[in-house]
Amino acid sequence: MASTNTSRLRRFSSAATFPAALASASPALAATSALIEMESYFRVFWGLGIVAAIILILYALLRKRFSLLAASPEKQIAIVEIKPLGGRKSLCLVRVRGQEHLLGLSGDSISHLATLPPQESATFAAALASVGKDQSP
Repeated sequence: MASTNTSRLRRFSSAATFPAALASASPALAATSALIEMESYFRVFWGLGIVAAIILILYALLRKRFSLLAASPEKQIAIVEIKPLGGRKSLCLVRVRGQEHLLGLSGDSISHLATLPPQESATFAAALASVGKDQSP
């Protein structure tokens, strides 16, 4: 029984010094172990790259699908532009069936401010200025 314990002890002690003995005995084996280690790092980075690519693709698809400013030709209602005014208040220019409507948005209400004629070349600032001119006394 004592001989089996000593043989186990020799196996454990030789296993602990085996990699160091291999590295000093043969530079080719040390280079091979370095390549194996680099291969494992490559696999990890390759996996992280694939996960990052999947996350970016999902982000792009969700952004395109749920965007507030995206307008498709078959829809009757399109949000042209939104301008925040501060806090929870903003102005929203909406095109409904060819007509443009200027809406005032706040935290708990939506107010119709004006109906504008559709102008494809006009900017939001120009449309806002024209509403101000129409309402002045």
